[in-house]
Amino acid sequence: MTTTTSDTVSTDVGQAERRPLMTGRALLMMNLGFFGVQFSFGLTQSAVNPLFLLIGADPDQLPILNLAGPVTGLIIQPLIGAISDRTWHPRWGRRRPFITVGALLCAVILFLFPFVGILWLAVICFWLLDAGNNTSMEPYRAFISDRLPKSQLARGFLTQSMFTGAGAVLANLSLFILQKVTALQEEAGNGVPYWMYVCFMIGTVCILLTVLTAMARTRELTPSDEELREIRATPKGLHHAVAEIADAVKVMPVAMHKIGVVFLFQWYAMFIYWQFLAVSLGETVFGATPEEGGAGWDAAIGWSGLQNAAYNFVTMVSALFLVGFARRIGAKRVHAVALGLAALSLVWLSRIDNQYVALLPMIGVGIFWASAVGVPYLMVASMVPAKRTGVYMGILNMMIVVPMLIQTITFGWIFQHLLGGKGSNAIMLAGVLLGIGAVAMLWVNPPDEADESPIVPLGSKRSITVYDRVVVGSDGTPTSLYAVDRAAEVAQAAQARLVVVTAYREGSEPAEGAAAGLHRDVHGAEAAREALAKSVTGLTKERARYIEQRLVAGDPAQALLDTVGANPANLIVVGNRGLGASQGQLLGSVPAGVVRNAVCDVLVVQTSALDEDRMFAGERTGAATEADPEGGTSTR
Repeated sequence: MTTTTSDTVSTDVGQAERRPLMTGRALLMMNLGFFGVQFSFGLTQSAVNPLFLLIGADPDQLPILNLAGPVTGLIIQPLIGAISDRTWHPRWGRRRPFITVGALLCAVILFLFPFVGILWLAVICFWLLDAGNNTSMEPYRAFISDRLPKSQLARGFLTQSMFTGAGAVLANLSLFILQKVTALQEEAGNGVPYWMYVCFMIGTVCILLTVLTAMARTRELTPSDEELREIRATPKGLHHAVAEIADAVKVMPVAMHKIGVVFLFQWYAMFIYWQFLAVSLGETVFGATPEEGGAGWDAAIGWSGLQNAAYNFVTMVSALFLVGFARRIGAKRVHAVALGLAALSLVWLSRIDNQYVALLPMIGVGIFWASAVGVPYLMVASMVPAKRTGVYMGILNMMIVVPMLIQTITFGWIFQHLLGGKGSNAIMLAGVLLGIGAVAMLWVNPPDEADESPIVPLGSKRSITVYDRVVVGSDGTPTSLYAVDRAAEVAQAAQARLVVVTAYREGSEPAEGAAAGLHRDVHGAEAAREALAKSVTGLTKERARYIEQRLVAGDPAQALLDTVGANPANLIVVGNRGLGASQGQLLGSVPAGVVRNAVCDVLVVQTSALDEDRMFAGERTGAATEADPEGGTSTR
């Protein structure tokens, strides 16, 4: 959640978010590192499994050999996300240290990988490579969410999808093209051809150049003093990071649980595809198997790289349009259609015997991949608190790697005993699972509006469309907190900025207190600051993302009126009466003044229905600084 605090009242209704807009060039530079990270990931998709087979692995061993991906993702990404949420360094920032360290680890392992000739050493390298990828990836996605204002968030994740596709295109094209170079056909002593060495060297240079350049040229926004105090006060260490993940899972939006159901089928299927594409093409197109090896099997490896390059090229292009479609018809429908296209494409691919025709199904796979690497992350980034983006990106990745983990444990037996050891049958099963995922996505009902994404809707319509800002006053008392809660609900439904205002009188409270029938004001800036902090504490733990806080010296009613200014598209939320108002008085002095003079809508919350004798029993005796809920700026 982003909050700003002002000690003065501004009538500028168009006040900008604290996050400044980025130019198109700066936005491209920020996302440049995704190109290198995805090049590394593309090699793990297309080159590592053939490399395993070249140095002695059997096809039915591929699932268990790929255990590194899901296990490292399951452990590292949520932990790194949670730790980076709690990190700040004046020079290095919050996310950049993790992104840079992960990229450096990837570069080292990419350089060493093709020199390995022993299977167990190759598996260790794969684990380390995946650890580096995971260390970089989720903090990088959180970095985009941290840096961009809401108005540019969709564009930021769209640009990420484009660079993701471009990196994978280059990785897979390098596999295909270099495999055709005669001078690189020779094999090294470990049985790995020299063209594969060159691919990994290109990956080393690519990830270092793009990630280091992006991190050097893009600065993170310095947190506010309040955010820095909160970061420093947050417990550090592995135990607390695990506790943070557990807490985030407990309160995460219902929509994220629904996404997890779809991901169960989606990512099980994609892991099958990446592991067995070359095997399937060898059987159906080139008449070769990894056991036989030879030119036919080398051609299958190279063509599988071209297949993956083709779908990632389609991803680059289709990413330009998917976000717009998601805004029009809902992200769940777009992703369901994309899953359906991929399902039909893979079923078709499993039966194609012509290498050129086999490129056509990659159109459907590419459209699906554009949705898979962009839309879910955009939805999650827009529905969770900004200060917990890192941990929620990690949790989303857990939903990806758990199906992959299940696949690595179960699919070897399924491949050998139920699918006859045929790669083409494996690809067909992947298509069927994607089809089930598409049906599951359509089965998911639109979420409650509290869980709806304000940037890319999951499927339901926004029911409140008329308010830009919801302004509510609070003096920290229970009835004012009740009003703040109602205001937050309205702001969430309207996708509006929530402005919490606390007004106070200079000096100390008079000894005789407020006159009978009148509200009691907050006296002194320090008491007002404490009341304001109390008012927003509960909101920061929920999904509210943009909250503005204001301390105003003066009359509570006038503070609310000055905050909304002359914009009729705002809403003021007030309580009908608060502490100090006469019993039976229908409307307190603050709400009455607001209703008489406001140029915008006013929502009057029925706070007099609360059990005030019980709620305020402790406050009437002790709090010289506590004000009437309606009065202090309250509002409720």
